[in-house]
Amino acid sequence: MGDLRLKPLLEPLLVAVLCGAVFTITGLTSGFGRALYVGGSGIVAPPELLTPSVRIAEVTVVLASAFVLAWKSPALRAAVCIAALALFSLHAAVFRTSFYLSRSDSVVLILMLGAIGVGGGVLLRMRERSRAALAVAAEERARRDERLDMARELHDVVAHHVTGILVQAQAALVVAEEDKSRAYDFLPGIVDGGTDALGAMRAMVRTLRDNGAATATSDLTADLHQLVEKSGLPVRTSIELTEDVRPELGRSVLRLVQEALTNTRKHAHDATNVEVDVRLTASAVLLSVVDNGTARPPHSGGFGLVGMRERVHELGGRFFAGATGDGWLVTAELPLEVRV
Repeated sequence: MGDLRLKPLLEPLLVAVLCGAVFTITGLTSGFGRALYVGGSGIVAPPELLTPSVRIAEVTVVLASAFVLAWKSPALRAAVCIAALALFSLHAAVFRTSFYLSRSDSVVLILMLGAIGVGGGVLLRMRERSRAALAVAAEERARRDERLDMARELHDVVAHHVTGILVQAQAALVVAEEDKSRAYDFLPGIVDGGTDALGAMRAMVRTLRDNGAATATSDLTADLHQLVEKSGLPVRTSIELTEDVRPELGRSVLRLVQEALTNTRKHAHDATNVEVDVRLTASAVLLSVVDNGTARPPHSGGFGLVGMRERVHELGGRFFAGATGDGWLVTAELPLEVRV
């Protein structure tokens, strides 16, 4: 708690010290009495103590401070601190003596240099805000694309079959009004349509988002082994799927593993070992992909991690991606049942 209270006071404290240093140099240059408006020249330091290199260092520190304040500090705090630096710098320009510039020229020079320093900091601040806004927009777009991808996948694989089922069911209702026994003739077609729909969902072979995305068949274990073989990475697999899972869930498992391996290939060039673990529990599918490559920041995976997190969230699961002591880990828990 003490650190949180001290941090907002640190910048004003440093600025106060810097302003005090500027005023001290002004007093040593022109006399403290004169600098404080009490008349007289006061005590003037020997010329060798205030060499051009000292003054250049002073100007550099003041301008650098104004630049950093305008760039990084909260707006109100930055304005107050920069105003204090400007006042003490202008005071120095008026009361110090110079063999090279008149007082008016010194004031103009300080204002110009200050405007350049503060302007540069403000430009960087605006640039960072713009980048942050673009990153947020891009992340939201990635989430929206992932939701759309999932919706289109489900629609494309079942829409045709469900339409056939509805047509046959409606026909059965019409026929049943005259002859109920004839309505039973439509039941095999409805059952076949449902079976075909389930088979189509298990055979999602198209991808609508990435041209090189993996395709899924009815055998998730075989699909995962095939994906690992094509990855070109030194992968060890442990896949324990004792029974079939929902088709859309199997598709998501495959996509998550593929994206995790893609991130490893892109960002962990020095990885010598990658482990893929997929197993089925009583209530969920658990998967993890871990490598021993150089750890990278959480955003290094670009928007792939955003899409992975969004897909897991839409399925009601839990997702984690981050650095470990020896590399990078991606884990997900996907529930077997749809959470409404």
